[in-house]
Amino acid sequence: MRNSPGVLLLTHLGFYRINEYFTGSEFRYQILRKTTAIMKKTPLFAVLLVISLFTTCKKSNDSPSSNGSLPKTYTEDIRSSVFNSVTTYNLTFDGNNRIISMAAIPEPSIVKFIYKYTGSTSLTMDLYNSNALSIHEILWLNASSRMDSTFQYNDTDDSTTEKYIYNADKQLVQIKDYNYSSAGAEFDHTTDYTYDNMGNVITESNSNGTSTSYTYYTDLPFTLNMGQPFFPLPKYFIKTATSSSGGSPLTATHFYTFDSSNRLVKDSASSPAAGVIAIKSYTY
Repeated sequence: MRNSPGVLLLTHLGFYRINEYFTGSEFRYQILRKTTAIMKKTPLFAVLLVISLFTTCKKSNDSPSSNGSLPKTYTEDIRSSVFNSVTTYNLTFDGNNRIISMAAIPEPSIVKFIYKYTGSTSLTMDLYNSNALSIHEILWLNASSRMDSTFQYNDTDDSTTEKYIYNADKQLVQIKDYNYSSAGAEFDHTTDYTYDNMGNVITESNSNGTSTSYTYYTDLPFTLNMGQPFFPLPKYFIKTATSSSGGSPLTATHFYTFDSSNRLVKDSASSPAAGVIAIKSYTY
């Protein structure tokens, strides 16, 4: 069965369900959520990632503009007393500014994501681990070009499927996860989302017992474009993410840095309680 991504940091990079999904790092959400098989092989990495996603940061004095530049590279720098990891990915996009590849450098890539758009309402995502296919996922879009459902299988013989539920305002309010076999789909868990009046996700609750709450910098409109228009994005950059799963809550605060063109170049998050710092950097 697919491990629950975690919540941002590995939780959406739940191991994301990752709240990263809504935290201003939709890419981390993808990485964490889609690398379940890899994480099963490296549980410490997965745990650290989840923790780092929840870290809190301080706000930069600069504000981003609504510029549509696409990053050429994306770097994840995870630091803790027991684990350190820095990985940089080259990003490529098609003529419609949609992500088509995300490959760790140097070659041969340890991790590589390949996206193929098979029509106006579907696409596929293949995740390679050291050039070996680990995960294949088919994604279907709804009439609003948002995620409708997915089917995924991996090299550990696990198959899962998801269904995305929206409200009348086209906000994602629930994701239903199922484990799939020859006998059909078996329900696993749900993830529910609530919003504030500005359209930001303020709570994410998993039926398995994990919950996360968010606050935002309302003077920092969210502008990072990672070429994944089919996933929902926050209205503003996340300020804090506080996650609880039966124990003491972990809070992460984000510090954002922008370049002279007001493009996001660094998102730093740290959780003193967890002893982890996560830094996401972008070049253009």
